[in-house]
Amino acid sequence: MTLFRQLLSAILAAMLLLYIGNIAVGLSNAKSLVEHQMRTHTEDTATFIALSMTQAAHSQDVPALNKTLRGVSDKGFYQRIYFRDIDDNLLIDRDFVGANHSAPQWFVGLLALPTYEGVAEVSSGWTKLGTLVVVSHPGHAYNDLWHLALEQFAWFAVVSAGVALLLWLAIGYLLAPLRALESQVASIGRQEFVEQPDIPRTRELANLVWAMNHMSLQLKSLFTSQLDLITNLRLQTHTDSLTGLSNRADFDARLNSIAGDDSGRHAAALMIFAVQELGEINQLGGRVEGNNILIALANCLKASLGDYPQAVVARRQGCEFAVLISDIPPEEAERLALGLHDAASQLSWLGQHEHPLVIHMGFTYSDSVSNGPELLSEADMVLRSFTQYKLSEWARFADIVGAEAPLVSISAIDWQAFCEQTIAERKIQLNIQAIFSATDREILAYEVFSRFPDASDGPGLASQIVMPAFERAGLAPELDQLVLTELCEKWRGRVHPLSVNICLSSLKSAEFHCWMDEFLEQNPLFAKLLTCEFSERMLRLAEHDIRLFEAILAGHGSGLAIDGFGLGTSGFGYLGSLPLRYLKVDRSFSRNIHAVKDNQFYIKALVQLAEAQALPIIAVGVESQVDWDSLISLGIAGGQGYLLGRPQLIHQLSQSTI
Repeated sequence: MTLFRQLLSAILAAMLLLYIGNIAVGLSNAKSLVEHQMRTHTEDTATFIALSMTQAAHSQDVPALNKTLRGVSDKGFYQRIYFRDIDDNLLIDRDFVGANHSAPQWFVGLLALPTYEGVAEVSSGWTKLGTLVVVSHPGHAYNDLWHLALEQFAWFAVVSAGVALLLWLAIGYLLAPLRALESQVASIGRQEFVEQPDIPRTRELANLVWAMNHMSLQLKSLFTSQLDLITNLRLQTHTDSLTGLSNRADFDARLNSIAGDDSGRHAAALMIFAVQELGEINQLGGRVEGNNILIALANCLKASLGDYPQAVVARRQGCEFAVLISDIPPEEAERLALGLHDAASQLSWLGQHEHPLVIHMGFTYSDSVSNGPELLSEADMVLRSFTQYKLSEWARFADIVGAEAPLVSISAIDWQAFCEQTIAERKIQLNIQAIFSATDREILAYEVFSRFPDASDGPGLASQIVMPAFERAGLAPELDQLVLTELCEKWRGRVHPLSVNICLSSLKSAEFHCWMDEFLEQNPLFAKLLTCEFSERMLRLAEHDIRLFEAILAGHGSGLAIDGFGLGTSGFGYLGSLPLRYLKVDRSFSRNIHAVKDNQFYIKALVQLAEAQALPIIAVGVESQVDWDSLISLGIAGGQGYLLGRPQLIHQLSQSTI
């Protein structure tokens, strides 16, 4: 029960007790007054009748005596009048019908009015002739007292209603600062460190508000410091200090995570750029000029790759830069490589006329990356073949080894027609992979992966290869609708939660938001099991749309989560304001974590930060027992990977399993 209701109830209860006491005293006084009136009335009546009966009693004229009694007005105040002579003989005895009362029996029993007898002597001169007795009837008295009680109750009800209304308003006004404090505490629990601008006039409440504001500021400072610590740690261990790009360790980890992605193989293009004779440039123009060239090349690459959010750009060493772009068709990869090299070739420096800037690039492409170092070696082999070239050049690995261009089958696909046919014919295959608890290795949920049958008899195309085509074709929201509809149908009767990745176009589509709202409304049981995942980069591109989407999910019991967390270089302040069910840390942190102290410290700090919000941390890409043991010791809540369970077709799992 709320404090507001407790105070209101207590005050109304006190008023009720006051009323009971007041009515008890009032009825007691009224009863005493009525009793006095009854006693006086019967005595006066007896005296009056006795005087009227004197002559008839003297002659013992019984008919005359009866006539006298019949003249008494019977209004229900008496129940009996009788007369005895001097010898105690009953000469006259008349019973009256007393007044009927409407008081309930419990009320009568509570008051229990006595019966009074008015006694008067009938005499003639000094001679006593007999005794007249008038017995009262309490009917009128009970009626008067009952009506008095009802009137008091009615007034009490009216007054209580008015007082209750005033109390409701007054207590609501007085407790407004407490409600604001309650909201402030809830906000602090969500890592939203708000302050109350209005200080109440009540001294105790004002002190409490001051204390809460002070605590909120301190917690905000502490939380910000933790976020800055994690962000700086990420920057220091995974970022090149000169250019702000990823460093060698971060690039290799991301490349290996793509190669070892257990949700499916990725197509990828890899390019290595090298500034030739950088040492000589440093001697001629100074190290500052050499650094300026490296910074300019880094900025050139980042600007040229603005339309490819999945691109990883890194300075791997000294004068070498690497670019990795996953899930890109081969023709587009070659056009992009040519554009990047042309842009880099336009760079110059102060001594350009005497010593032209030469930038070489090695390019390789794979339709299914399974070995990261091998892909690096191919691009590096191309780069080393330009050792004697004095002009900016680039080449493909397939050209220098005499191989044919890769991905002939996929490059021949009409992607627009493929996407349209997939939607129209619902040609999609759903695989799921379990997420396990770190404490007891019980299944927490399942993640859904999509594959797309192609013309071959193989396993089909992974979503990572196909999704860019759907985005370019403008059919990504329709694909998400297809996945969710198929999944809802196949998951009927299941009880385990599900997680599904949502495309950026869907998150930014108002039409998809409306469809999702209606879809979840029609499937309430499925809605409560569903968690929609999105990548961390999507939050930077569509934060407002994601917050609107989360509100729709929350209205139906669904949730939101971040996949691939930790790759962004921005702060993590949004963790305090965006309701999330869990964070999935990118697989580049999980791989070989038992041997990488920086990643261990990063995961540990992230877990401690998330514990304040009861936000579980899930590790993906778990492929070895030693890594799994390390992750458990760092406090992660669950894991996902080949070590724990491989993806399976959804219909291959029995009803009892899921």
